This record gives sequence, C-alpha cells and structure tokens, in this order.
Amino acid sequence: MTSDNGGQSPGLDEIYALIDKNRVAAARAAQAKFHNDVESAIATIVSIGTIAGARVQADSRIASAKVLINAELAATRLLAEAEVHASRWASQAMTKPKGVVEAALIEIGKQTSLQLAMNAKESVAKIQQDAEAAITALRETGAVAIREVRAAAAYVAEQTKRDAELAAHKLNEYRKQVHTPADAASDGEDLAQIVIKAAEEGSVKLQETLQATLDNINAMTDAACLTVHEAALASEKRIEEGLERALARLQETLKSYS
Repeated sequence: MTSDNGGQSPGLDEIYALIDKNRVAAARAAQAKFHNDVESAIATIVSIGTIAGARVQADSRIASAKVLINAELAATRLLAEAEVHASRWASQAMTKPKGVVEAALIEIGKQTSLQLAMNAKESVAKIQQDAEAAITALRETGAVAIREVRAAAAYVAEQTKRDAELAAHKLNEYRKQVHTPADAASDGEDLAQIVIKAAEEGSVKLQETLQATLDNINAMTDAACLTVHEAALASEKRIEEGLERALARLQETLKSYS
C-alpha cells in the first residue's frame, strides 16, 4: 500500500518484526498501515461512484434523445401517411361519380383515421418499451456500482479488523528482560488499544464514505431515470399532437374533393 507521501507503508510482517525492537514504533506503523489501506479503499469507492454517476447521466441523455427523436419521426410519419392516403384518393376522385366519391370519402376518412390512430398507438407503445428498457439498464448500472463499492468497503473493513486483531495480539504478547511481566502486560495492552482504535476510526471513515457514495449513486440513478421517464411522456404528447395534425390534414384534403 502506498502512503500519501509516496513512501511504502510497512506490511504486517515488518510491523511484527518491529514489535520486539520498538513497540511504540510498531503501533504507529500499524496505524499508518490501516490509514493507508482505508484511504486507498475510499479513493476506490469514490472513483467507482463518480464513474457510475457519469455513466448513468450519459446513458440517460442518450436514451432521452432516442425516444424524443423516435417520437418526432413517428409524428412526421403519421402526417406523411395522411397525405399519401389523401393524394391516392385525389388521383381517382376526378374520374368517379359524385355519389360514389362522397361515399368513398366517408369510408376512406374512417379507415385512414383508424389506421393513423393505430400507428400512433404502436409508436407510443414502442417508446414506452424503449424508455422502460433504458430505465432498467440505468438501474442495473447503479446496482452494479453499489455492489462494487459495498464489496470494496467490506473487503478492506474485514482486512483492517483482522490485521488490527493480529497486531494487537502480537503487542500483547510482548516480553522483554528490561520490563517486569506486569510492565510488559500493561505496555502491551496500551499499545494494543492504539492499534485497535486506529482500525476502528478507519472503519468509521470508510463506512461514512461508503454511505455517502451509495446515496449519491442512488440519487443520480433516480434523476437519470426521471429524465428518461419525462422524455417518454413528452414523446407520447408529441405523437398525440402529430396524430391530431395528421387527422386534420386528412379531413381537410378529403373535404376539398367532396
């Protein structure tokens, strides 16, 4: 594990080797190790959260743009279909008797209106389906990130706890000729508490960062999903407006031949 100043923090084996030579240095070395381990894990967790947030935002924009573009295309297509039907009838109306034309106009208007309404309904359903798929994908992106940060935090928390217990145990076993057994036991207990406390403080900081990152991922995912949902609603409205214009154009065109 690399420390903030670019140096290499000691491993547990080195810490244990220090215990018989300098117990205070050993305890401080253990503190440094736990600090570096936790800081590295925090950096990883924050990085995962940042990347996940950027991804869900980008995916949300892409999905929203897609449903809006599809809605515009659907609305344009509805109007084009109305014009094609009207033009096709116009090319035949001039050669048919008035009674036939009037009856045909009514039937054409009804059938074409139904067809346009059906096409609009299918377009809306497709947009809803695309939006739901996009939202599901966004949720999964957030869920994957959450699983990753939880796993990273759990691994370091467990490792730090285990290493602290081992280091504390080594410190408590300290025995030197210059100390009485009582002095050694007392000294070992005090220094062991330094190690345990350092691990506990690191765990608290790690959990705080974890919770903040989880909250941020959830918030950004919710916002991204809302953006797609709102785009889908706007798309449905655009198709409804397109249908209204198409039907109006159809009736206007057919009326001119009645």
